[in-house]
Amino acid sequence: MRLWRDHVRRSERQQWHDYEWGNVHWYCCGNPWEARALLDTVMNAMSPRGARELRKIINRLDAAYGIPLPPHDGEGG
Repeated sequence: MRLWRDHVRRSERQQWHDYEWGNVHWYCCGNPWEARALLDTVMNAMSPRGARELRKIINRLDAAYGIPLPPHDGEGG
């Protein structure tokens, strides 16, 4: 979650630079998009209560990213 949180808190300019040119730190420290996909997998594997709590946090981070991402409705999506 830390990797995705740190990514969405970066400025739009930094995110655009990463999109255009890539980010060399992703090779050693992890790709935030892969981390985000892993969070989906984790939420689907958790108990409903735990997944609901994590989903609230992730939805806030997704909203902070500024681009529309599909909401997590608790039904695997």
